Amino acid sequence: MAEQKAYEAPTITRLPFVAFDKHMPHEISVEPDLDEDFDAAILMERFGSPLYVVSERRLRQDYRAFRDAFTDTGFDTRVAYSIKTNYLPAIGSILKDEGAWAEVVSGMEYELARALGYAPAQIIFNGPHKTRAELARALGEGALVNIDGFDELARVEEIAAALPAPVRIGLRVSFRHGAMGWTKFGFDDETGDSHKALARIASNPRLRLELLHCHTGTFVLVEELYAKATERLIALAKRARQLGLAPTMIDLGGGFPSSNTLRPEYDLPGGSQRRGDFWFPYAEVIGRRLQKAGALFGGRPTLVLEPGRAVVDACTQLLCTVVARKTVDGRQPAVVVDAGVNLAPTVCYYNHGLSRTAGPGRPQPGRRRTIDVYGPLCMQTDRLREQASLPPLAVGDILSISHVGAYCHSQSMQFIQTRPATVLLGPDGPEVIRQRET
Repeated sequence: MAEQKAYEAPTITRLPFVAFDKHMPHEISVEPDLDEDFDAAILMERFGSPLYVVSERRLRQDYRAFRDAFTDTGFDTRVAYSIKTNYLPAIGSILKDEGAWAEVVSGMEYELARALGYAPAQIIFNGPHKTRAELARALGEGALVNIDGFDELARVEEIAAALPAPVRIGLRVSFRHGAMGWTKFGFDDETGDSHKALARIASNPRLRLELLHCHTGTFVLVEELYAKATERLIALAKRARQLGLAPTMIDLGGGFPSSNTLRPEYDLPGGSQRRGDFWFPYAEVIGRRLQKAGALFGGRPTLVLEPGRAVVDACTQLLCTVVARKTVDGRQPAVVVDAGVNLAPTVCYYNHGLSRTAGPGRPQPGRRRTIDVYGPLCMQTDRLREQASLPPLAVGDILSISHVGAYCHSQSMQFIQTRPATVLLGPDGPEVIRQRET
């Protein structure tokens, strides 16, 4: 008889949501979520279909709500907008007007930020690949470069040796959390690489360490992950001080969620709700720890955050037109619209709000039914919704997809169709901020 093992009580470990495949097609349900009052039919008659529509009011509102949630009397807060989330110059300009810094991850993004008027001191340069020319320009102009690995550190040392003044740098670190970690990036804190990097920086007077940085995931639903990240960076700041370094800033990256709705398979069990001041729990766990660590950051720390989706997601809608009605598999009603996954690539992992606007001679309300919504592309996976609950639809009706401000512009494709115009709804009325492609 085999020897029996001693009983071990089961344990449950709460794992944070950190990553998902952005390119797999999935079935989703929807709830409408619109917030802007405008006449879609008039806009589309003037600017064409499909059409992106950006609300300047909502963009400013969401930026201020995020900034205010993390504002505290015990430290300074700087919001560095993640440029890659949406490259539209109007978006970057409005956020600069609101006081945002810029966070970039390539020379192209750095050039865009500079063209929009961001001063080098307001730019944080992240990313695992920065060319020597990009590093030389950013360091020479006084931007803050977060070093991502030992090879990059060597290049920065060579560039700094030829410059007239010490260069501003930060140190990006990674640590494992839950089943997955963003360990491709930065210096590994688990193995001690982060401490080795600090010692090397401390030995080089041409390097001025100002910031300690980490980024923990995307659409993070568990605020405790930011608590752990804050504790890791505080411990690293203590080690930096022991080596004679003087960091003043702590950068917790982005990954903060928006008010968009995740598909159930990516959400917390039972679903998560993000209404009202849903960023305050994140701010509380970060601020409580940072308040106690002021001395490690020169007496008054500067908290840097790098949101993208959190501030730009909800401000944009994609209007499209029903171009055909079908019955799929002999039983399921479906429609084809003139916008697909080429313009809304994020539909594979979000339940974007979907609504029918009033078309010519069509009343808005009506008895709802489940219907599949397909895009116009010649690929079976071009499916925007399955089993969507919508009023009866006719050819010519207008549908609106909400929360497409994050990554839908920067990841859109010229596959089969050129990309549509984008209109900004500002205080002076609708304004084209990106021309329709030809």
